[in-house]
Amino acid sequence: METQSISELFPLFHTANPETLEWFLSVVDQEDYPPDLQVVREDDWGKAVYFIVSGWVKVRSHYQGSEVTLEILSRGDFFGEMEVLEESLKSIEVISLSDVQLLSISAQRFLQMLFKDPQLHHRMLQLTVRRVRQLYRRLQLRQQSSKVKLAKTLIKLAETYGKSTEKGIEISYLPEPDLADIADVSLEELQSVITQLQSQGCLEMDMGNHNLYLTNLKQIHHFSQQL
Repeated sequence: METQSISELFPLFHTANPETLEWFLSVVDQEDYPPDLQVVREDDWGKAVYFIVSGWVKVRSHYQGSEVTLEILSRGDFFGEMEVLEESLKSIEVISLSDVQLLSISAQRFLQMLFKDPQLHHRMLQLTVRRVRQLYRRLQLRQQSSKVKLAKTLIKLAETYGKSTEKGIEISYLPEPDLADIADVSLEELQSVITQLQSQGCLEMDMGNHNLYLTNLKQIHHFSQQL
C-alpha cells in the first residue's frame, strides 16, 4: 500500500505527516483471515494494534458460557489501541465474519509512532472521544422501540461502511444474532423488524453474495426518529 492509500482509508491517519505514514508501512505486518476464525484471542490483547484493510469482524465477550457481540467493525477501523494504553481486556475476542485483511503494528511501535507525531496523537484522542460518545448514544437508545434501535444501527453501518450501488446502500449481511446484539434487540424482534422493513421496500437481501441493501435510507431515517 502507498502512504496516500493509508491516509485515505484510515481516519486515524488523516492528519499524520508523510514521514509517519512511510514509517508505519515499513513496520506493519499484513495478516489475512478466512471467515469464522479468531483474529485476536483473549490473551492477545495489549500486544499489538490492528487496522482493518478489508472485511468484517465482530468483537465478542464470553463469560460463563454466555456470548455477546459488543461491536461490528470493518474497513478503516482499528482496534487494540486502548489495551496498549491501559490494562488488557478480559474475556474479549475478535472473530472474522468474512475474509479479512489486517495490518498489525506492535504495541511498542504504536506508542513510538504516537510520540513521534503530535498530530496523530491528537487525532487518536479525537476518535477515542467519538467512540465514547457513540457508546453513550447507544445507552440512550435502550428505552426506545426495537424498530428505532435497529433503524439507527443500520444507519450507522450504512454511513460508516456502506457502498452506494444501483440497489441502494450495500453492507455485509451480518449474522442475525450479532446484529441483534449490537442493536440491543432480541432475535425475534430483529426478525420481525427486518420483515417489516422488507415489506415496506426499505431493505433487500442478497443471500448468495452475503449482502444487505438499504434501498430507502430516507425512510429508515424516518423510522429512527419515531418514539
